[in-house]
Amino acid sequence: MLKQEAGIKYASSHILDALDFIRHGFLSRTGGISEPPFSSLNFDTRDGDDIKNVEHNKTIAGRLFGFDASRVLTINQSHGNDVLVIDKPVKDISGLSKTSADAIITNQCGIAIGILTADCVPILLIDPIKKVVGVVHAGWRGTAKCIIQKVVEIMVKHFDSDKKEIVAAIGPSIGQCCYKVDDMVAKEFGGNEFINKEDDCWRLDLKKANLYQMLHIGLLEKNISVEDLCTSCRNDLFFSYRADNKKTGRQLNFIMLKGS
Repeated sequence: MLKQEAGIKYASSHILDALDFIRHGFLSRTGGISEPPFSSLNFDTRDGDDIKNVEHNKTIAGRLFGFDASRVLTINQSHGNDVLVIDKPVKDISGLSKTSADAIITNQCGIAIGILTADCVPILLIDPIKKVVGVVHAGWRGTAKCIIQKVVEIMVKHFDSDKKEIVAAIGPSIGQCCYKVDDMVAKEFGGNEFINKEDDCWRLDLKKANLYQMLHIGLLEKNISVEDLCTSCRNDLFFSYRADNKKTGRQLNFIMLKGS
């Protein structure tokens, strides 16, 4: 569901919107101060944007969503399936940003855990009973390594979550309409309904692949929302690594337990 507030366009999950103890959002590229090709709500410096712009963009988003810019935690995403777990209070989260992982889980309030995307699939997870939240970066490598399954298993084992209670939201990412992959990638997903060949070209539906994995491990379909916006088709609204010719910004996808 697309929304616009204070000049920022973002998507949210209707399922998560019903939970009053969290804040969440799949942010777009609009509403910040970064200059082209990072215009404008960019949260990453990897392709050359000024760190001052990124920090100011955090402040802009924080004003809207109610978090402190210093309490936004993103990590060194490595396209794997490693998971950072935060189960104790952390006064200074800056050191955690150097962690190489592609998912974060926490039961601590006041930390806006996030992942950065420009085509890959962002997934938010919530256990509304145990008050645990997670955020997942699922590119094709992470999806092939079943990162969503690993995150859910950690929630169950470490926080005693019940799979049937976990709520999940899949955010905007590149759609099967635009995601062409080579034979090597296709082989990782062969024989499944989310990969098919069209006009001598393989097309992969990463959202459907992650949805399939969530259902396979026991999450309930009624507890999962899927945003069908394609970041490549709508690169006017979202950063897209492919549509923007590999030099672009990254949008923030975050979730936070309210409180301090």
